[in-house]
Amino acid sequence: MLKFFKIKPPQEIYLLGIILLAFTLRVSFLGTIPNGFFTDEASYSYDSYSILHTLRDQYGKFLPFFFKSANDYREGLYIYLMVPFLKLFGLSVFSARLTSAVIGTLTVLILYYLAQELFNQRVALFAALFLAISPWHIHFSRIAFRTISVPLLFCLSLFIFLKSLKKPNFIPLAGLLFGISIYTYNSARVFVPLFLLGLIIIYKDHLWKHKKQTLWGLILFLLIFIPQLIYHFSDEGGARASAVGILPTLSDIINSYFSYFSSKFLFFQGDPIPRHTVNKMGELYSFEFFTIIIGLITLIKNKVQGRGIIFLWLLLYPIPAALISPSSAVRTCVGPPIFALISAYGLITIIDIFQGNLKLAVKFTISLILVAGLTVFCQRYFVEYPKYHTDVWFAKLGNVINYADKSQSECLVMSDNIHGKYIYIMIPFYTQFPPAEYQKLGVDVVTDKLDMGRWKVLTLNNYKTLDSNCLYVISKNTDEKILQSKGYKQEVIYAPRDINNDLNYELVRISKNN
Repeated sequence: MLKFFKIKPPQEIYLLGIILLAFTLRVSFLGTIPNGFFTDEASYSYDSYSILHTLRDQYGKFLPFFFKSANDYREGLYIYLMVPFLKLFGLSVFSARLTSAVIGTLTVLILYYLAQELFNQRVALFAALFLAISPWHIHFSRIAFRTISVPLLFCLSLFIFLKSLKKPNFIPLAGLLFGISIYTYNSARVFVPLFLLGLIIIYKDHLWKHKKQTLWGLILFLLIFIPQLIYHFSDEGGARASAVGILPTLSDIINSYFSYFSSKFLFFQGDPIPRHTVNKMGELYSFEFFTIIIGLITLIKNKVQGRGIIFLWLLLYPIPAALISPSSAVRTCVGPPIFALISAYGLITIIDIFQGNLKLAVKFTISLILVAGLTVFCQRYFVEYPKYHTDVWFAKLGNVINYADKSQSECLVMSDNIHGKYIYIMIPFYTQFPPAEYQKLGVDVVTDKLDMGRWKVLTLNNYKTLDSNCLYVISKNTDEKILQSKGYKQEVIYAPRDINNDLNYELVRISKNN
């Protein structure tokens, strides 16, 4: 095993330390930071929970490749990967997010091996370190979004392909893994085929020399890719693309593409959606501006073996996202590893400029900068971030749902003013609704069938009269005014305050004003 991965004894200790650091940054306070739980996370988790107990998704479909979620369909690989974690730890915020934390940590390990094949062990260690502490990668390793599986499968596929340069029998396995990687996230449908075309051009002589293995690799890839392609052009498969749309003009797409190389996105502000980024930070550390620039310049000047792959990856990583919108961190999650590789190469270049005591001083200074950057990130992520935008993570909503579910009331209503009708999925997640029973209810947000027996999701404003026998989970800011305008007074039964001492959600009993 060590011979296959080329690990020498001193490297083992450094690599182990980096992996432990990566895992610690991804698993610490995982159940509470981010502060709350988003509907997409709940949907993936409950589908996985349903598969675990019934081998069917929440809609009753047997072991699907694509999972229905509201008005679109999503790749199922991540949902299946969640199953063992839910089996071990039950259905909870922590167990749902642990899947991403483990995937993120494994990506750091795989990137180390990949960087060894592209460059050398020194670059590999720093590449692993940069990814281990990457704000971009850490955040998506701490939330139950399927996008985090893209860099793991892609890096593993590319690593196996590079091993095939010396052992051609690995080519079919690489083709198989590249095919599987397309089932991670919708942006991979575009990125992976484009990257493969570039890879074939770069290594055409090697692939032609080993035609038999190449043919098998191509067959395996196409056997997996073609069903995805057919599905993509079906009504179900194209639902998401139709919903988000493509930017209207070529100029818009070009501007969107270059936004992914802007200092604003990479180093200062990041994704404008607060759910996708850390306040007051870019997707990368600001000091990486220098390591990336130096890394790119050195790669251009030096004819190193892996530079074709590096530039291909760098130029292609924004394309799927750029077609839809600028500055989306979630759609470009294949980006963190490539910037980690370039930063590592640039950092080694800087270190190698100096000699003797001056080199030691430079290493010490770099260490201080890395520690300072990580310290600032930890302060902003683990201390400040939980206080910001608690509403977008629905902080304390789970507490209200659980409190209501434990009550004696036979009628529980959740207002869709909390997050539209998509908020329905929070009910089966937090109440751990038995999947077999849930599937029989035929709950479907598209057709507005949101009656879960004891629980219902309603648009309160659409009803002239409301049932006073029910308890209502409401949005304090919106629903209180609606209920007052309809002549209802409210008795607050439970209203937990968030970390900022704010009230966002309440459990109330209503009665008509005399």
